[in-house]
Amino acid sequence: MSSNKNIYWVRNDVLNNSVSLYAKTMDIHASKHANDEVPTTEEHIFQTVTNPDHARRSLDPVVGSETCVFTKHFEAEGFPVVVPVIYDDLVKAEEYEHGGKTGRVTTGYFETRGYFSKFIGEIFWSKPNTGEGKK
Repeated sequence: MSSNKNIYWVRNDVLNNSVSLYAKTMDIHASKHANDEVPTTEEHIFQTVTNPDHARRSLDPVVGSETCVFTKHFEAEGFPVVVPVIYDDLVKAEEYEHGGKTGRVTTGYFETRGYFSKFIGEIFWSKPNTGEGKK
């Protein structure tokens, strides 16, 4: 098991917050989701945080206002990845929406059931449609 000090990466999320993926989180995540229909890799998590399709508010009663849930559909796998990020030192709920905060990935998984958990709220941010791929 990795130490809590080992970090895979620290990158800015799409909202301009500094987000970390700890090796220990990935170790726990990998073992928890090892038998999923489609296992999630560190690269899936990275892409979902740095280039998501959507950002949603968490409705989790324990950490809801401190957590943003990023989602990204991966065409090759055919499903979206869900990556919750919990942010530190918030004074007001959802402060992470304005950037400048520090957060950490809590898990990441492909949503293969066809619906999101009741603890994943509405979309508050979507990737701008650049018209790429259209003629």
